Amino acid sequence: MSSFFTSQHMPCADCGASLHTGERDAHTCDPERQIEYRLLLLQDEVSSFDAGLSAYLATAQGRFAQWLAERERG
Repeated sequence: MSSFFTSQHMPCADCGASLHTGERDAHTCDPERQIEYRLLLLQDEVSSFDAGLSAYLATAQGRFAQWLAERERG
């Protein structure tokens, strides 16, 4: 007898939904849930992008780029 716990539910690789092992083949992902799951997986990248952009905009080059963009928009 194995001492390891074997789960009968596993997450869907595309949307993260918990699926019974027998339901995996019949499962269809909800598009909205897929988007939310992908955003959750990218959360660290989004945070690092925001931090990088803020750091860039704090430099002289970033301030100039922001000024130029506002000037060209107006």
